[in-house]
Amino acid sequence: MFNTTDERGASKRRGIVAALAAVAMLVPLAFAPSATAAEGDYSGGIKGEYNALGIAAGVATEAYSGLNSQERQDTVLANFNQITPENSMKPEGWYDGNHEFAMSDNTRSLLKFASDNNIRIYGHVLVWYSQTPDWFFQADEWCEDTNNTAGVTSCPLADKATMQERQRQHIENVAKAISDEFGPFGSDTNPVVAFDVVNETVNDTDNPDTNGMRNSLWYQTYDGEDYIYDAFENANTYFNEVYADPSDDHPVTLFINDYNTEQSGKRTRYAALLDRMVAEGVPFDGIGHQFHVTLTTATSNLEAALTDMERFNKKQAITELDVTTGTPVTEAKLIEQGQYYYEVNQIIHRHAAQLFSVTVWGLIDGLSWRSGEGAPLLFDDNLEKKPAYIGYIGDSANLPEPLKSMNAFKDDAVGIDSALPGTVAESGASSPWERLSLVEMTPSANGAVSGSFNVYWKDGSLVVYADVADVSAADDDTVTVRVGDAEYTIGRNGVTGGEGVQANVVSSDAGYEVVADIPYTGAEKDIVEMNVIATDSATTETSAWSTNDTGAVTLAEPLSYTEAVKVPADAQAPVVDADPSDPVWAEANEVPVDKVTAATPSPEATATAKTLWSDGKLYVLMEVTDADIDLTNSNPWEKDSVEVYIDRGNTKSGQYTNDIQQIRVSADGAELSFGSGASEDVQKSMVQTAGTIVDGGYVVEMAIDLGTAEAGTFEGVDFQINDAKNGARIGIRNWADPTGAGYQTASHWGVLRLLADSSETETPGGEETPGGVPTSLATRSRSLPTMLTTTTRCRRPVPRSSESPWWRCCWLPPDAGWSSLGVDETCTPASAPNRFGPCKAGRQDRKRVHKLRA
Repeated sequence: MFNTTDERGASKRRGIVAALAAVAMLVPLAFAPSATAAEGDYSGGIKGEYNALGIAAGVATEAYSGLNSQERQDTVLANFNQITPENSMKPEGWYDGNHEFAMSDNTRSLLKFASDNNIRIYGHVLVWYSQTPDWFFQADEWCEDTNNTAGVTSCPLADKATMQERQRQHIENVAKAISDEFGPFGSDTNPVVAFDVVNETVNDTDNPDTNGMRNSLWYQTYDGEDYIYDAFENANTYFNEVYADPSDDHPVTLFINDYNTEQSGKRTRYAALLDRMVAEGVPFDGIGHQFHVTLTTATSNLEAALTDMERFNKKQAITELDVTTGTPVTEAKLIEQGQYYYEVNQIIHRHAAQLFSVTVWGLIDGLSWRSGEGAPLLFDDNLEKKPAYIGYIGDSANLPEPLKSMNAFKDDAVGIDSALPGTVAESGASSPWERLSLVEMTPSANGAVSGSFNVYWKDGSLVVYADVADVSAADDDTVTVRVGDAEYTIGRNGVTGGEGVQANVVSSDAGYEVVADIPYTGAEKDIVEMNVIATDSATTETSAWSTNDTGAVTLAEPLSYTEAVKVPADAQAPVVDADPSDPVWAEANEVPVDKVTAATPSPEATATAKTLWSDGKLYVLMEVTDADIDLTNSNPWEKDSVEVYIDRGNTKSGQYTNDIQQIRVSADGAELSFGSGASEDVQKSMVQTAGTIVDGGYVVEMAIDLGTAEAGTFEGVDFQINDAKNGARIGIRNWADPTGAGYQTASHWGVLRLLADSSETETPGGEETPGGVPTSLATRSRSLPTMLTTTTRCRRPVPRSSESPWWRCCWLPPDAGWSSLGVDETCTPASAPNRFGPCKAGRQDRKRVHKLRA
């Protein structure tokens, strides 16, 4: 099991003692979404689905957890024919406090259960950098280690010859102990059929110093990767020869296993290692893929991992499958999880010829090592089958219909008077409704009405914006906002229905726009049952977000928003050299990187981030204050480092795509690594980075290709620091995302708008504010009667109410020649009468349009 797949959290090193404690403290989960499986004919269980393909159906569990009640045992026996011990066979599980080797009662109980019930055992694991006692690597095993971080020791390390003997002895002892009690491998009484010989050897970054291998204590003591070769030679000798049944030539299939093989960069290094193993004649039989994934991981990446390894003509195994939903867990996410597991099922069918086994990493959600990330397994804590079970068993016909879901960010300033989309690229001018992509509503059957919407929340209400396309104008066309059992209507004529609703309506060439303030009292992370429905009165056709009564809207944190100034025309773009003294950075906006999102204890380092843009590139400067720079951990995210997340186009996508990147740079600038998304080579081609350690901390600078970039567009971004100490990360800070899941999804990242060069922009009437930054939209709104001068032409749409008339205004260059707005609310051109034309159409064409309150 990979102990740090959740790279945003603290280390997930979970030894046997910790696992037992977790079982003892197991309590019902804090959520109770009602998404259990529709009951089909599942009498054959999961094993019936996969055994028919020649694939063993596995589950990771222990005698003390997934087998500690008759009901759990019955569930395992009904569904699986292979068990992987989750913890008890890891190296530390074979030694007591006196460093003496012995089989534990937990291992013995599990092997006996398997032997008695004709269940196969897939052993896990012989050689691993984690959950191996640190003393195992020390020259003097009784040396007092003053560093409490697992995988790091303050004592002198053993030499290669010593480690070769220790490894050989450990592997022989494991094989002998099992065969002594359960008979030779390959006999009817010995259930062990496979073993993860070596686990998690490949580095997460392309480190030339280690040939792409993890710089673990195994690597350090061996001074290279020979420990991998030795491990397979030893395992083959003792499991398939010395302690094997003479009648079975090769009873135990020997696997190498690793995580993140669904990521192209890691997979490339994994395959390179396998090539070297083949060249060296290493006796390995199979290739393992852990697949600890989330709903945001594209299933195509999982299939790519299997496909790319087919060339080795070895057996493959899905060894540790689980799929987290993210939190909070909702019915919509559980249904989506069911579809995800179904897609995995189909991948398994397509690759059945090479698959040895497929294993889910745990029996019930509450016992999963990833339970805090959202219900990852097939059964809930009551052993009820979830939609995940239906999907994994391949029963697509009984999967529940998908439910719509989305996030609503908090914004206490948004209201029915907020500017609508179409603002100029000036400081402070953006509309809250253009900072996020609008959510599409399903068009009506015959196309009479369609639309898109978004929603924010604040204390006491939900604020909804809807842009409706409905050219057959009628006063009784409506937008309905359904919240739980309550319905609120807003007519095209501005008439509202429903207690406490306030709204404004503006006509557009394609239809009309609505902003409605809906009474609702909620708190962050609440899930609101909600729908938005537009009705065309002439045809009674409707366009809705959810085809069910409602979808699920999760109330999220306040949206983090900033703006990037364009490098002035008379200045040079920053040189990427980690030098903050470049004078152009004085023009940049700065944000604090101060949200503590994962800390044990709180991170000590602090940071700020500045941004500029020019010629299709976003420039980022992060200055970190950190008195203790630590680069010793083999995991790049557990070193002092910064991360910049970029979501080109601000899609807020649930999955990484080629346009979404997680870019990580170590404090000294020497190590560059990436998350999911495009191939590692492609991602490298899209960034320039530099880092340097300075007095009191370090500085990292980046230039990131944005592709098509122009003033007024929006990008999704976040900035993060990883703070390390004594060989382990002690916490992280982010600017925007408080969930700790930015490495999985862009859905909680902040928003950055690209501004025009301030020297090229003017406020209405040619009046500039200090520093060349235009006055804010709010200021212009408040002073509209005096500000609508020679740069403005307005037309008056349908009033939102008799007390609150609105105008749509086009800001034009000073030479356009429009006269002032008079008291009769008309605009008369003095010259250039056609300049109004570009401002008349829908959102796509209204690039310089404001909606301002008079």
